[in-house]
Amino acid sequence: MPGRLKAEGLLLSAAIIWGGGFIAQKVGMDDIGPWAYTGARYGIALLAMLPLLWLPLPRRSSGSSKPRSTAALIIGGVLAGIGIAVGGILQQVGIERTSAGNAGFITGLYVILVPLLGLFVGYVVRITVWSGALVAIFGLYLLSVQGEREINPGDILVFLGTFAWAFQVLVIGWASPRTDPMRLAVLQIGVAAILTIIAAAIVEGFTLESLLAAKWPLLYSGILATSVAFTFQVIGQQRTPPAVAGMLLSLEAVFAAVAGYFLLGELLSTTQLIGCGLMLAGILISQVNPGRRRTFFKR
Repeated sequence: MPGRLKAEGLLLSAAIIWGGGFIAQKVGMDDIGPWAYTGARYGIALLAMLPLLWLPLPRRSSGSSKPRSTAALIIGGVLAGIGIAVGGILQQVGIERTSAGNAGFITGLYVILVPLLGLFVGYVVRITVWSGALVAIFGLYLLSVQGEREINPGDILVFLGTFAWAFQVLVIGWASPRTDPMRLAVLQIGVAAILTIIAAAIVEGFTLESLLAAKWPLLYSGILATSVAFTFQVIGQQRTPPAVAGMLLSLEAVFAAVAGYFLLGELLSTTQLIGCGLMLAGILISQVNPGRRRTFFKR
C-alpha cells in the first residue's frame, strides 16, 4: 500500500505540474512560435533527463516473473515519443488560438479516449465509458462554441491532440512494467525532441533572441512539465490501477482552469462553465469500471 500511495502521489503531482504548464505554454508564445516552442521544450527536457541514463538499474522484485525487455524499451519509447511529439505540436498550435483553461479541460478528454482506443488492442469497454464519452462530448461543445455556433479552431486542434496523448498512455501502460521506466522516459522524450526540433526548423526556424525571451516558460515546460512530470507518470503508472491513474491525471484540467483564472485572468461564461462541469463529470463517469484488458499488444 505505501508503494501505491507514493505512485498515486506522483501522478497527482504530474497533474498539478501539467495544469500549470498550460499557463507557461500560453505566455511563452508572446515571444516564440508554437512549433519552435514545442521543439525547444522537448530539447530542454531531454538535456534535463540525460543524467537518468547513468543511474543504476533498479533490482527486479523477487515476485516479478518478467525479465526486462529491450524490445519493449525501444518499441515503447519510439511509439510513445511519436505520440508526445504529435500531441505536443497540436496542443501548442491550438493553445495559440484558445485559452489555457479550455486547453486543459479538452486535453483531459484523453482519459476517456484511452479505453476507447484500447478496443483495438483487446480492451472490453463498459457502458460507463460510452456514457461518460457522450456527456463529455456535449460538454466540449458547450465549452468551445462561439458566436453563430462556430467551434473555436484552437479547441479542435487541442482535441485532435488528445488522441495522441491517449495513444502515449496506452503505450506506456504496456511498456512500463516490461522495462526500466527511467530509460523509457528518457527515450520517449528523446524521440519527441528530435521530431519536433526537425519540424520546427522546417516550419518556423529558431532564433537565439526568441529562445532567450521565452526562457522562463520554456524552462518550466521543459524541465517540470515534461522531464519531471512525464517521469512521474511513467513511474506512477507501474503501481496504480488504470482507472485510478486516469482520475488523478484528469485533474490537470481543474488545475489549468484555476491557474488560468488567477494568473491570466481568464474568465468563462456560464455556458462554458457548464461545459467544463459536464466534461469533468464525463471523465469521472468513464472511470467507474472503465473496462478490462483482454489482450494488449501480444508479444
